[in-house]
Amino acid sequence: MKQSSYVTPTSSRAGVLSVLGAAVLFGTSGTASQLLIPDASSASIAAWRLILGAMGLVVLTRGFAFLHLYRMPLIWFMGLGVAAFQFFFFLSVSLAGVAVGTLITVSAAPWCTGLLGWAWNRVRPSRAWWFATFLGVIGLVLLVGRPTEGDIEFGGIAAGLTAAASYAVFTNIGTRLTTEGASSTSVLAASFAFSAVILLPFALTSGSWILTDDGIVAAFWLGLIGTTVAYWLFGRGMRVLNAGTIGTLNLAEPLVATILALSILGEAISAIGVVGCCLILLALILLSRSVTHQAPQTKRSDVVTR
Repeated sequence: MKQSSYVTPTSSRAGVLSVLGAAVLFGTSGTASQLLIPDASSASIAAWRLILGAMGLVVLTRGFAFLHLYRMPLIWFMGLGVAAFQFFFFLSVSLAGVAVGTLITVSAAPWCTGLLGWAWNRVRPSRAWWFATFLGVIGLVLLVGRPTEGDIEFGGIAAGLTAAASYAVFTNIGTRLTTEGASSTSVLAASFAFSAVILLPFALTSGSWILTDDGIVAAFWLGLIGTTVAYWLFGRGMRVLNAGTIGTLNLAEPLVATILALSILGEAISAIGVVGCCLILLALILLSRSVTHQAPQTKRSDVVTR
């Protein structure tokens, strides 16, 4: 029997705000990379981001108490999921293009996360989650737009779906372990440290951009802010929200990325793209209200008593 885990509307609201805050920081990654290190490869950026982010999470644990978590097989699978997500997402982008790779990965991730939570953690998604996820994904499709002829690459689509599945794996494992009483920061530190070791070869062959002034600034932002702080907030959400909800709330990431691209990079957006942004925002509002207006002392939906 798992230990009891109860949340209140206040803790749910804090969890929602934490996940949305993480998504905002995730959404800054593309703009920061484009501004500071436009010539760096996506794989090397992902590797350094993960390595520095893992180091930051280890520091936040204030010691090496998280090492005992390596006795749990799920931590190793979670670390593999983190590494696979990074690897297959950037593989999808390189094969199918940024638009298609992002669309496939980000739109499939909420569905994979919610359905895996239903199958593994016995969390039946609510009607509000189904509606908000459907609405948000439609908004994402409108925002990204129809790819130009010749952009579709089935290998890239397969890689994007694998990335989405990998995201679902590590998010569901994270919520399961925090439900069982593990510290969310320790869980993330242990899994990210393992995944950083897996991606280390990409960092060692990344070239010299990491040694430039702009590279150092980019590494600091992407690693310590866009990963350490972002996943610390993500972990706060894991304590009180089910994995499916977290996956859908992360649709805020492309919304933030679009706003930054418009305001800082000077990119344009179509009227259909604006409608897509509005639909994503509406989906986030509806799901947030559904989660935070639950009855006081509601048992967390991803806690299962056997």
